[in-house]
Amino acid sequence: MTPLALPAANLIEIVILSFLYGIYLSSLGIAAHIELTTESGRRWKRLSEIRKLIIVVSVLLLVNSTIDLVVVVMGGMKTLTEGPAVAFDLSVRYQTLIKTFCVVFQTLIGDGILMYRCWVLYDESKIVGSAAILLWLTNFGFTIRAMVILSQAKVELILSIIIQPWMRSFWSVTIAVNMLATSLIVMRIWVVERETRRLRCNFDSSQGTGQTILGRAMRNLVESGAIYTCASIFTLGSYAAQSNVLYIASAVEIHSVGIAFNLIILRCARSGGEKGTSTVPTHSIDFGGMSTQAAANTAFSGDDAEKNVTRTDRESPAPTPIDKQAASV
Repeated sequence: MTPLALPAANLIEIVILSFLYGIYLSSLGIAAHIELTTESGRRWKRLSEIRKLIIVVSVLLLVNSTIDLVVVVMGGMKTLTEGPAVAFDLSVRYQTLIKTFCVVFQTLIGDGILMYRCWVLYDESKIVGSAAILLWLTNFGFTIRAMVILSQAKVELILSIIIQPWMRSFWSVTIAVNMLATSLIVMRIWVVERETRRLRCNFDSSQGTGQTILGRAMRNLVESGAIYTCASIFTLGSYAAQSNVLYIASAVEIHSVGIAFNLIILRCARSGGEKGTSTVPTHSIDFGGMSTQAAANTAFSGDDAEKNVTRTDRESPAPTPIDKQAASV
């Protein structure tokens, strides 16, 4: 089969990147409305009501993906008009450096927020935290080395052979982190959801069937994680094949992070709007210091507010409805 030519790869990359950027902006606009306005949508939230971690991550993802789009369009247009030989031109080389950094930086942000959620959900476990920091720093080291190689690229340098081991390692660790962290988060929520269902059955057997809000939370996390993981596998495969398809894979990868992040916020709000009306009187379900409400909250946002919820649940044993706890997602 004829390999994909560089000009064709650049053109397809620009088209796909622009299309996905539009989808990302649409989801970001809706997510921003959810995060910055009250549930009724009639007023802006006060500063103390805003989940600041969500806002900071959203801004970083937006700025980074916008820079990537601008650089890709500039470099792609130059390659299309002047031919593949311009790829090692100094200006295009630095555009390639910036583009590569944008993709891996977006991935590092996604990995970081995912590992932070997992760490908070497991009651700030030292084991989970240490493993998360080690894996993130490992990928950060791969990123630094790859950037150094790209910055020193010359025409006579076989760039693909030298950078291959570092980028393959980076994407392999990213895939492993995403699958492991998502599995741990889903397992934690599943334990809480199972106990919630059991208590419901004890109170009223008719309430033991059907999908709960925590069940929808698990499904949403799995679906969003699958988007991110598949994009990372696509990118890793492109590096392994040493194909120009890598340009297309990077376009999918950089926006899979932002879109998956926004989808969790959107589906969280939707699940909250569909909460049931059950009023089963019971205490918060606690697993190692993590209550039902804290588990649901942390799975989606990972903000400092979730840690405060956990402390509040410990100090206040007053009974609350199960559905109200889960709907606090």
